This record gives sequence, structure tokens and C-alpha cells, in this order.
Amino acid sequence: MLANLKTYWRCDAWYFLPAVLVFMVAMALPPFPLFEDRASGMLQLHLLLELFAVIVAILIVVVSWHDIKHQSRPESGILLAGFTVVAFVDLVHALTYDGMPRLVTESSTPRAIFFWLAGRTLVLLTLLLVALRLRLQLSRYLWLGIAIVSSAALFWLGTWGMDWVPTTFVTGSGVTTFKRNYEYGLFIGYVVLALLFVYRAGADNRQRSFAFASSCLVMAMGEIVFSNYKAPSDFLNIFGHVFKIVSYAFLYQNVFVLAIRQPYEALRKSEGRFRALTELSVDGYWEQDRNFRFTQVSQSFNGMEMQAMLGRARWELPVLGVSPEQWQAHRAQLERHEPFRDFVYQVEVAPGKVRTLAANGSPLFGEDGEFLGYQGVGRDITEQLAAEKRIEFLAYHDTLTGLPNHRLLQEQFTQLTAQSLYPEARAALLLLDLDNFKGINDILGHDSGDALLREVARRLRAKARDVDVVSRQGGDEFYVLMPGLRHTDDVALLASALMESLQEPVMLGGQEIVTSASMGVAIYPDDGGDLETLRKKADVAMYQAKQAGRNTYRFFDAAMNVEAFEHLSLRNGLHRALERSELALHYQPQFDLSSGVVIGVEALLRWRHPERGLIPPARFIPVAEESGLIVPIGVWVLGEACRQAMAWQREGLPGLTMAVNLSAVQFKRGDVEQSVLRALEESGLSPQLLELELTESILIQNAEGVLASLKRLKQIGVKLSIDDFGTGYSSLSYLKRFDIDKLKIDQSFVRDLGKDEEDAAIVRAVIQMAHSLSLKTIAEGVETEEMVASLCRYGCDEAQGYHFARPMPASEVTEFLRRAVAEPVCTPLNQPA
Repeated sequence: MLANLKTYWRCDAWYFLPAVLVFMVAMALPPFPLFEDRASGMLQLHLLLELFAVIVAILIVVVSWHDIKHQSRPESGILLAGFTVVAFVDLVHALTYDGMPRLVTESSTPRAIFFWLAGRTLVLLTLLLVALRLRLQLSRYLWLGIAIVSSAALFWLGTWGMDWVPTTFVTGSGVTTFKRNYEYGLFIGYVVLALLFVYRAGADNRQRSFAFASSCLVMAMGEIVFSNYKAPSDFLNIFGHVFKIVSYAFLYQNVFVLAIRQPYEALRKSEGRFRALTELSVDGYWEQDRNFRFTQVSQSFNGMEMQAMLGRARWELPVLGVSPEQWQAHRAQLERHEPFRDFVYQVEVAPGKVRTLAANGSPLFGEDGEFLGYQGVGRDITEQLAAEKRIEFLAYHDTLTGLPNHRLLQEQFTQLTAQSLYPEARAALLLLDLDNFKGINDILGHDSGDALLREVARRLRAKARDVDVVSRQGGDEFYVLMPGLRHTDDVALLASALMESLQEPVMLGGQEIVTSASMGVAIYPDDGGDLETLRKKADVAMYQAKQAGRNTYRFFDAAMNVEAFEHLSLRNGLHRALERSELALHYQPQFDLSSGVVIGVEALLRWRHPERGLIPPARFIPVAEESGLIVPIGVWVLGEACRQAMAWQREGLPGLTMAVNLSAVQFKRGDVEQSVLRALEESGLSPQLLELELTESILIQNAEGVLASLKRLKQIGVKLSIDDFGTGYSSLSYLKRFDIDKLKIDQSFVRDLGKDEEDAAIVRAVIQMAHSLSLKTIAEGVETEEMVASLCRYGCDEAQGYHFARPMPASEVTEFLRRAVAEPVCTPLNQPA
């Protein structure tokens, strides 16, 4: 309440301050007659003032009657009824004023005062009902009926029932105490009503409530003035009428703002917001007349100048992409005055600039049902359609090369095989895999790798037939689907052409790169009736092409399938072999030929499959290397071998050198150095008792990286040997660079010693070369006494093989070592001369 009073005093009270000043001046002056000749001036002025008040009251009634929201705003009905009666009684008051002509009965001051007090009381009651916000949901005709009945009742009472009304005026004495007290009561009522309006003012109706309060306060001041005049001609009587007119003016202003100005202002703002929204919105607004010509178009509609559209029908614009039949159907729909949705057409908004639009429209009808035209919205869907096409393209194509992906390949395979022109026609699926893509990608970077894939895609499309489907499935794998084949020779010709095209150099990162591909071919329906089956068999054939040396192609056959199944079975089995403890180490003793002492053992990996039994290492080791499983398997082998070597030492056996084979894949994909250090640390084995057997390919590939790791291992005492020496590159340079301790002579050279002079010459040369470089030698695969004698003659240092001992589990090695007797193997008879 206090907050509202402060707001009212600060914002609205100054409106009636002039009335307060006039009131103070009027009350301070002594009473005096305003007109000496009452008949000549007072009656005319009084009638003029009252008529003015009546006109204001009638204006309030008219505005309330036409208030377009009277059904939802109950004060409109209350004001309509209340001020209808007020206008009537004020008019009767003016006509029954003392000195006015006879109206039904004689005019008199008491009768005029009765109608005056009735009018002021009705104003008070009307405004009280407005302040209480009573929800009286009556029609305006009913309100008018109530006003007419009330007016008739008051007229009857003021004309023929004055005997029932207390005396309000005595000639010569002025107004009576009753009249004065009644005026004071009205004064108090108006003040309380003003406070009620201020109290109930809310954020949504503050201005209106404050205006009602001001009207009540002015009316209250008028009542004080009317309670103090002595004669009808006193100037206070005239000033009281002025206060009433001012109060009515406040009411009219309030009702006019509420019923007319505010709605129109709200409509103006709403139209402004609507226009702003239509200009900012992606949906443009338009209107057409009954001849379907544009009468209003928002600027955001289609990019055309608004003036270029006004007065023209849609089909009179530079429209594209709509056939005459479509226009005919659309115009027929408009003639039937039917709504339409998503009418899509194109407009050339500028030379060479075409936009695609989608329009929705609904017909406009007047109150009498007359057709007025159409209104609707239109949206520029050019970017939307482009985005949809892009999304659809990405759903069916590879983002890097733009080639069809697996989804589109599947759909086109289904369509092409279903639409074969000849029953005997066949199709082929070529699977192409680049041979050296990973190396190019790793060395030159991913950008160069992507550029290579795009170039491969371009060359494949250039060489393929128009009916062929070239697809990229991911990575460096491409498919070519050849429908409608009659002869497999066509496939061979295309495969050869593709391989020849791919071998042409390509510039990547400023370097000229030559690449190649391996291809596998599966024939429909011979090798399968669906794409997935053909894909698997083409993959098998492609793998065979890789095995055959790469840069070639292979057709699938049944034998390939058996081999591929075997390969897949081994690969899947290896994934679970470690978890199921199917892998184990066997150890083959290594002997010093001069003393016959067991100086070490070689750890050899074995796989005992639960269903297939013992699988030879030559079968599963290549699979492990290809799949990368050799890395975790190699870590386990290192750890298990070192642990077992320490276990033998704890059992009192002499310290033996543990030889462990390493694969090139372990150096490429794993961290061999850390694996060795971890195995030594966890087992406690001395580094001097660990010997790493390296293949020659390890030393050739990534030589600098391998060299750094091996040097660090050598520094802590780990020994290095070359396995299968003589079967690989056999470069003398890496023997010096890698600080090798021992050369192992491959069993392929040892097997025919004593029978093949060439093998004997190779073995002899290897031993002599090793000794000249201060390296030891060990021969593997020694199985006969004759081999031993030859090795002794050539000066070989160590040997292993079935002649001495077969590979054994750790438990059997323990017993073997306990029973072993050290006897010289190389006697003076077979020592080198």
C-alpha cells in the first residue's frame, strides 16, 4: 500500500494539483453571489455546465458500449450502466433547477438537489464496483436495461415521491444539515474509494487505477465545496460543478485510454512486431487479392524486390521448375478457394541466381463469406534442399573420395543383379588393397595418404566401365562391382588395367611415389549369391594375392577358402590361447662342443590346442606376426623364460644362458627394450644370462631405432645373436654396428653336412668369418654324429639339435641337466688342423 502511494504521488498526483489549488482558494474566499441577476446568467451557466457533464457521461457510455473487449473486461458493463443513469439524472437535475421551465412538475431547488445527490451517489457506487473488480458477466443490452429501469425509478421518486426524501434546502437558510452531512459522507466515500484504487493497483493496471483515484479525489473536493454554499447563486455552487466536470474528464480519459487508445496502441505495436518478425523470419509473409495478385510481401520472402512482385500473380513471376500441368492444378486449387501447402517452385531472383521456394496459403473470406483473396507464408528452402542432398550424399558416399560406400554398393548390387539383361549374365566383385599404403601414410603423413586415396579413386573411376560401381569401404580398400559379365576374361582385363594404372607414379609431398595393389576377385553367382558372401571370398583371394608377392590378382577358388578358414581359425584361437594357458615354452639345451657342457637353452614356443592338439610353430607364428598378436605373446615369452631360468638357479643348477627369439613385428609394434627390462626386473635374472636371438630382417628395418635400443641393452650385459644367419641379407656392416656376440648357422646348411660340398663351404666360411670378427658360432639342427664331426673340423663353438637333446618342457630339462655328464664332444681326431 505504501509503495503504491509513493508511486502514485510521484507519478500521477500532479495531474489534479491544479484542482487542489483552486479548491484551497475557493474555500479561503468568503461566500459571494456570482450573478446578481440569477435569471440572466446563472441558469444559462448552470445548464451549460451540466450539459457538458452530461455529454462527458454520454461519451463514457458510448465508449463502454463499443468496447471491443467488454465481455472479458467487466468494468465496461458497469460503467455503461452506471453512467447511463448518471447522464439521465444529471440532465434531469439541470432541467429541474430552480428557475427552469416546468418539466412534468414545477422546478425547485430541493428536487434539483435530489437528482444531484442521486447522480453523485451513483458515480460513487459505479466506481466502487469497478474498484472491487466484480466479475459480473452480463450482456451490454442487459446492462442498458438495468440502467433504463433505474433511471425511471429515480425519475418517479424525484418527481412524485419527494415527500419520502429528507429536506435538503431551506430558502433563506441554505442547505440543511442532512444535505451537508450527506455531502460529507460522499466526500469520505470518494476518499476511501481513491485509497482503494491505489491499494489495488497492480503492475498491469497501475495507470488506470491511479486515474480512477484522481477522479475520486477531485470528486471528493467538489463535495466539500457543495456542502458549504448558502444560496444556489453562490460561486461555490459553480465551482462544485467545475470539479464534477474535471472528475468526469478524468473518468473519460481513463475509459477512452482503456477502451480505445490502448487497444489501438497495442494493435499498432503488434503490427510493428509482426512486420519486424516477418522481415527477420526465414518465413516470408504474403497476401493476394481475389485475382491472386500479390498485394503485400515481406522483404524476406524470396530475395526479389518487393515492387517486382506486387500486382503480379505467382505464375507471372520468372518461375522455373514448374510444369504446365502443375500450374494448371495449382490454379484450379486456387479457383476452388482451397488451402495449399508446400507448393515448391523456383524463382530467378537475379541473372543466374535461382532460389527454391515453398509456399503455404489459406483463403481469406469476409464476414458475409465473400472470397477476398489468399494469405500465407513462403520459405526459401534453397539451403535446406542443398543440405538434404548433402546429407543424403554423405549417407551413401565416402566423404574422402566421393565414391559409393558399403550401403550404396549393397543397394546397387541388389538392383544390378535384379536387372540383368540375360539370365546367364554374371557379375564380378573386385577387392583392391594397396600394398604399401601404411608405409606411405606413416612416412609422408595423413594428408599425403588422403591425397593418394583420392588419386587412386580417380584412376579407378577412369578405368572402370560406365556400368561398373567403384566403391571405397574404408582405409585403403576399394571395391569394383562389374555387372552383366559373360566372360571372366573381362574381369582379368579390367584387373590388369587397374593394376597398370595404379603403378603410374604420383606426386605426394613433393616426392614421386609409386604404389601397387593386390586384388581378389569373386564371381556372382558362382562364388555367392549375396554381396557379403562375395566380399568375404574376394577378401580370401586378395589375401592369396598378397601371399603371392603382391601387385597381382587372384580369382577365388574352393582351396583358398579352406586355407582362409584355417588361417582365420588359427587367428581366433590365438586370441584366447594366452588367457586359457594353451601356450607353453619348451627348452632345447645348447652345448659347448669343446667341453660337452650345457651352456644354455633356447626357449621355443609351443601351442597345445584343446581340440587340434600340438600345432607346429611354423603354422601359427606367421599368423601371430601378421595379426600383431606376437607382441603380447612375445612379452609373455620373455617373462616366462627369465622366470624359469631363475627357477633352475634356485634349484641349485648352474646358471644357463637363456636364448629368446624376437620377431621384427615386436620391434615395429611393441617396446622390446621395456619388455626385456621388465622381465629381468621381475624375475631377478642377471642380464648376462639373457641372449636375444634376432633375425637379419630386424637389423635391416628401422636400423637406427633398433640400434639405439640394442645398444642400451648391450650396456647392461644382454647378449645378442643373429638367428638363421646366411638365409637373409647377410650384410657384414650390421655385425659391427650392432655389436653381435654370436652367429647361429641355419639348419638348412647343417642338414647336408658331409653330403653337400656347397653347404660345407658356406658353414666353413661363416665360422671363419665369425672367428675373424671375434664372434662365436652355434649350429642348429644337429642330428647325426657325422654333422658333429664336420662342425668340429670347421671349428664351430656350440651346437644344438636332436643329436644332443630334443626341446623339452621345463620339468624334463631339470632332470636332463641333473643327469648330464660333461664329456668333450670334439676329440683330437676331429679337431681342425
